[in-house]
Amino acid sequence: MMKKNFVVLIVAVLCLSACKTDLTDIEKRIEEIERQGKELEDANKKLQEESEELKRQGEELSEEAKKRQEENEKIQQRLQELGDSLNTVEPFLLSMEFVAADNPYQLIENTPCTIIGDSAVECRILNITDDKQLIPRFTFQGSAVSINGVEAESGVTKFDFSTPVVLSVITAKQIKDYVVYVNAYTGLPSAWVDTNGHANVVNENQYYGGSFKLIASPTTASEGAGVIKASMKVMGLSPIKWYYPDYSISTSTDKLPAKNTYMVKFNNNISLFDEPNGVTWRLCPNNNDLTFLHNQTAFYMSQISNLDYTPRAHFVDMFLNKKYYGVYTMVERLEVSVNRVNVGNDGFILSVGSSERGSVFYTNYLERPVTVLAPGSPSAEAVAYASTFLQTAENALFSSNFSDASTGWQKYMDIDSFVDWYLINEIAKNYNGAFSANCVMNLQRGGKLKMGPIWDFEEAFGNISQSPASGFVIKNVNWYARLFQDPAFVAKVKERFDYFYDHQQDIISEINSNAEYLRYAVLENDHRWKNFDKYKSNSSDTRELYGKAVGNMKNWLVSRMDWLKKEFDAI
Repeated sequence: MMKKNFVVLIVAVLCLSACKTDLTDIEKRIEEIERQGKELEDANKKLQEESEELKRQGEELSEEAKKRQEENEKIQQRLQELGDSLNTVEPFLLSMEFVAADNPYQLIENTPCTIIGDSAVECRILNITDDKQLIPRFTFQGSAVSINGVEAESGVTKFDFSTPVVLSVITAKQIKDYVVYVNAYTGLPSAWVDTNGHANVVNENQYYGGSFKLIASPTTASEGAGVIKASMKVMGLSPIKWYYPDYSISTSTDKLPAKNTYMVKFNNNISLFDEPNGVTWRLCPNNNDLTFLHNQTAFYMSQISNLDYTPRAHFVDMFLNKKYYGVYTMVERLEVSVNRVNVGNDGFILSVGSSERGSVFYTNYLERPVTVLAPGSPSAEAVAYASTFLQTAENALFSSNFSDASTGWQKYMDIDSFVDWYLINEIAKNYNGAFSANCVMNLQRGGKLKMGPIWDFEEAFGNISQSPASGFVIKNVNWYARLFQDPAFVAKVKERFDYFYDHQQDIISEINSNAEYLRYAVLENDHRWKNFDKYKSNSSDTRELYGKAVGNMKNWLVSRMDWLKKEFDAI
């Protein structure tokens, strides 16, 4: 029985021991659970804090986004305002140039352009070039630029500037057109005439003050060598002509000055082209002479003649108020001086049918009135002296004993000048020389009346409606018709004509030389004024047409010489 109780006791002890062990594990597990719960609680708290931080950051981001949205709306509004402003701003060309780096085969240096007013751009390439396929650079106020209707990108797009083009500055509401003229150096000196304030010379026979510059070549222009500057005044000689631009894509209807004749009078005596000092020069446009050679050829004939003085003349590229006006002949104006018309301080330059203003008188047989060109403001006594002398000489010419060398016309008229002046005008078949326009005479007090200097041969050398090489013109006017009734005069004419006939090859050589000198200049002049356009066809260009015009002039001159030779030999 005791043994049985002992076993029960042992079992009980073991049970108690096992229970104790289980409780310890439970306690540990509870502690672990509590620890994990604490960690979970801490983690949850941290999550809540992070959630609150994220919420705060989200609110801040939302606020930032809102601010950025507001700023973006302001930027969009400003851009709209700028766009509206751009659409309403006046289009305007700010600058233009041709850069040598953009045009390596055409330019040897950069070519800046001059914007004149709000309608024209003048550019002058400082080297001789036939090709004007050029890339321009420009800055502008507006939204876009086009040239002859094609959109242009500065420094990129190439255009043909061989003839004037229209550059348009464009906005959404307006277009402003500029006519762009690109001319190139031609080998001629350039004469720059600038009026004060660039005022247009609009009134005939009125002087405008300004400045003058003669540049030998573009290479010397910036260095000052070969550049002559002087103060002057310029006058447009009547009639002043105007023209309307005819560019089909231009909306301009303004009249512009045409290629007019100008008188330049310097404030002091100066020397141009290394010629003797003088005050006044004339700029002749040669509008009716496709060769530009008529006056120069006549001047050459005068230089080899017996005439006392020949006006010195030089070809120039003329610029008026920075605009290129083409090829001109710059000629000494007829002045009384030792180096020009040397008739003494009280002598006279007279013109029959003059285009210039002055005191006028008439004779019984001259076809037109006589104008006193010099002195410029003659006294009544001076006009009376000239008028009386011419009438006396004319009376002698038409008297019964007119051929008497002592009492007839030779008492008052110089035979050498009357013969050579006649022959130069007759050879050239100069209709103006038929005592109809600008026929010049000179008279020194106490001396004889002389013909000359020669003047105004633009419409000679067959230029009047393709005048034939045959037919007399000067011989038929009153004075010369009478002179040809004097055997002494006829003999002198025949003698002196043979001299000119024998020198006709020299005259042809002078024509060839001047034509070669002008070979580039005539191209630029034609680009500006389109003289040859009405003669052009698909197979001809300005070079060919100019060569043909010069050839026609030479052929006409040879035929004229041959016809006159036959006629004079028959007298």
